[in-house]
Amino acid sequence: MENKNTLIGEYLGTIEEFVPGVGTYAEEGKIYSANIGKVVVDRENHVVKVMGKMLPVLERGQVVFGEVLDIKKNAVVIIVRKIQGQRGDVDIKVGLFVSNISDGYVERPDDLFAIGDIVKGVVIKMEGSLIDISTRGPYGVVKAFCRRCRCALEKSDKVPADVLVCPCCADKEKRKIADDYGNVADL
Repeated sequence: MENKNTLIGEYLGTIEEFVPGVGTYAEEGKIYSANIGKVVVDRENHVVKVMGKMLPVLERGQVVFGEVLDIKKNAVVIIVRKIQGQRGDVDIKVGLFVSNISDGYVERPDDLFAIGDIVKGVVIKMEGSLIDISTRGPYGVVKAFCRRCRCALEKSDKVPADVLVCPCCADKEKRKIADDYGNVADL
């Protein structure tokens, strides 16, 4: 088993034999691989681990980029696709509650976000599988799309700072705009 390549979910042993280490998980007394890599057995400490490509994991304080999936009465549902400064894609559903959208009062999230917008936020809360982000301060929409024609919206000096203009149909839409709107080269 040692130095063998393994796939996610492959059986590695039992908790009577080993303690689950990095890159593994235990379920009903059996140890399985949690990622792809080489199996490493520490016989002295009775630990089995899998060394290889680790899937990115969210942590409090991380800056993330995601796509607006749904807009509810008091929250925006976002699918996080990237963690700033890390390689690899993620696919984690997070919530952006109305109280964490802006430093000012927000009555309706759908006034500031639209489905398909790309959002930059910071992870502020993690409780089990519930993850909350915030777009207060410099965070917000980094790429928005017109609700009418789906063309990418642009900033303009001829409208208020929180309004974007569609170059295709000239529609004007309000958003919670990030300080670095348009800077999506890392995505």
